[in-house]
Amino acid sequence: MDWLVSVKEFFGFLSFLEQVPVLRAILGFVLVFFLPGFAWTLVFFRGKQVNILERLGLSFGLSIAVVTISVIVLNVLVGVRITGLNSGLIIILVTIIPLALYFLLRFITRHQKKEE
Repeated sequence: MDWLVSVKEFFGFLSFLEQVPVLRAILGFVLVFFLPGFAWTLVFFRGKQVNILERLGLSFGLSIAVVTISVIVLNVLVGVRITGLNSGLIIILVTIIPLALYFLLRFITRHQKKEE
């Protein structure tokens, strides 16, 4: 578990959030209930016209599902303990993967259009 020490040190600059619980609650809500789902809607509905209210609703539902399933599956199958740090890292990973996929697909489609 030595790698956790370096991860905790990396995110040590966020320690000021303990003094501002309202800001911590807002950031936590956005990270858990909105951001992962929004990232996945960018991938799933990339070429389709989706209303902003539809995207917000889908983001909320997808975030709840993806975050919950990811944490539970990693706990049961891999044995990752459910802690605040582990859950935060899982949420960040579940958010970064679709964003990377979205920008990769966008780069590929733009590159293909330039060749035509």
